[in-house]
Amino acid sequence: MAKKSKPEPKSPPQEREEVLAPTEGEPEKAALLEGVVMRSGGGFYEVDVPGDDERLLCSLGGRLKKGKRAWAQPVAVGDRVRVRALETSGKNARGEEWREGFIEELLPRTSQLGRSRFNKTAQITLANLDQVVVVMASREPDLNLHRLDRFLVLAEANHLRAIICFNKTDLLSKKEIKKEIEPFAELYRDLGYPVILTSALPEEDKGRKALQKELKNRISAFVGSSGVGKSSLAMMIDPDLLLWVGDVMDIGKGRHTTTDVTLHPLDKGGYIADTPGIKTVALLETTEINLSECFPEMRDREHKCKFSNCTHRSEPDCAIKAAVEKGKIVQSRYDSYLRLFEEKEAQPTRYPKKDKDED
Repeated sequence: MAKKSKPEPKSPPQEREEVLAPTEGEPEKAALLEGVVMRSGGGFYEVDVPGDDERLLCSLGGRLKKGKRAWAQPVAVGDRVRVRALETSGKNARGEEWREGFIEELLPRTSQLGRSRFNKTAQITLANLDQVVVVMASREPDLNLHRLDRFLVLAEANHLRAIICFNKTDLLSKKEIKKEIEPFAELYRDLGYPVILTSALPEEDKGRKALQKELKNRISAFVGSSGVGKSSLAMMIDPDLLLWVGDVMDIGKGRHTTTDVTLHPLDKGGYIADTPGIKTVALLETTEINLSECFPEMRDREHKCKFSNCTHRSEPDCAIKAAVEKGKIVQSRYDSYLRLFEEKEAQPTRYPKKDKDED
């Protein structure tokens, strides 16, 4: 019988990987744990590690902190990351004491959602989402269809499923709902979007149950302008969610009541993300695609245009313009397309710019 070779050293558990090059200041080799970023703020990230009863309070490891960045922040809520846990502890923004760690590796994203900043640099706020719930107020503020279309284009451009939620229906009478909301609900349902009418009032649970069904076992982001009731709606879906809910000023203008992007686990499975009110939606990645592909009713007709590169504005024999004239494409949707087309044209050819190397 052949002599057995010298046994190899035991490998670490499957769910962990050794750090090949320990972070500076940490001479001993450590294990990397895989987790999900649930919250970020002030340069720190709360990471949920499956199987652990606590989250880790992490900062960026050397490679992520010093590397080149294509975005304003290299790590976003929802990112799957590999972290190195420390034995030390620190306090998060709420004064809670958590074990500390370093995020050493960012895993590939399946999707991403972002918004523009005052300096035009794109900021990825949510990653690895399954769908977005576009929350629009039926009143206070009044329904804005162009803004709704902007959010839908954002979802389409990032290959995300979109659900439309007309919220605050308690501010309208049944007659007003039938006259002012239902026609638009039917319009978007015909385009293939699930549409749900909701209210934050606990006794009106039909919409709540419908939305809970859509959220189950999915990672969902609540998006919408300030004051539309995203936080209140999320707490109605799951009372255990401790979201900060602020009052809306008497004049009816929403203010930013949620200051941090946070991913919250749901009792019945899945996660929802509560985001700060988004004033300007960045049309990420739309510079590389045809904007009309983000409009289902145009996507199905543009192959009939005379010119393959038709922009559906001034070209002759345009199937999209013909459909608008015949009422097969709603005028408000076409107007949204034109406005967004102008915005896209104004964007830099290469977007976003890479930041200069940081010291």
